[in-house]
Amino acid sequence: MERAFQTAMWLLRPEMVFILGDIFDEGKWSSQKHWEDDVRRFHRMFRHSTDTELVVLVGNHDIGFHYEMDWFKLQRFEKVFNASSTRIVTKKGVNFLLVNSVALHGDGCPICQSVEKELIKISRELNCSLQVRRRKKRPMLTVMFSLCILQHYPLYRVSDAGCTGQDAAPPEERNLLFRERYDVLSKEASQRLLQWFRPRLILSGHTHSGCEVLHDNKYPEVSVPSFSWRNRNNPSLILVRETTDTTSQIHGGEVTDAAVALQMKYQQNLASAVC
Repeated sequence: MERAFQTAMWLLRPEMVFILGDIFDEGKWSSQKHWEDDVRRFHRMFRHSTDTELVVLVGNHDIGFHYEMDWFKLQRFEKVFNASSTRIVTKKGVNFLLVNSVALHGDGCPICQSVEKELIKISRELNCSLQVRRRKKRPMLTVMFSLCILQHYPLYRVSDAGCTGQDAAPPEERNLLFRERYDVLSKEASQRLLQWFRPRLILSGHTHSGCEVLHDNKYPEVSVPSFSWRNRNNPSLILVRETTDTTSQIHGGEVTDAAVALQMKYQQNLASAVC
């Protein structure tokens, strides 16, 4: 994995790399010593040029599924990776909303309440700015209000039955039904995110297989395949070129001014991550 990552950095030279969670397999159980050892190993394997910004999101293997998640594990992760549960990262006018999707369980848990409160705040601020520009008859600057959502869990979908291509799940697995709040977000949480932010693109991980979904016939989501040999026999990543219009280009090849997206499992048992 280290060699694959370093080769990708050398060939593609991305401006940003997003790792969408499950950096570790046993982060939810690790003692402090094992945690520190794993963090050192991660930084060695995923070293990168100062010209590339590495952004890490949290996944269920880093802090546990919802019922295992607690403030200690979450804050330990956030401190190491400078990664608050909900935040906007802006690069050249393009906004990326990073979401702790493990906390979108909808049961009112303290961490869930904190994340949802912050999401509502961000949504209101964006909508308020948009309304001000409309009243003053200023250009809309669509990209400032149409952001990309990045998170570990995919939005709700029934299964991978509609997914195709070499990165899709094996045919025998595509019709397996997904469980809400375990394999994918709940219908309610998914609709709230779409209504609050109307994203131009959603990038997600967790399932280990690639899939492209169009929600409500207008919101595209790409589930990124795993970057780990532990999860699939053709580890992969995606390259995204974001521009300051309303389009997102997703493809392979050598492209600059782009963001690399990958899902991976780290350690001997790595968990999913998307960049």
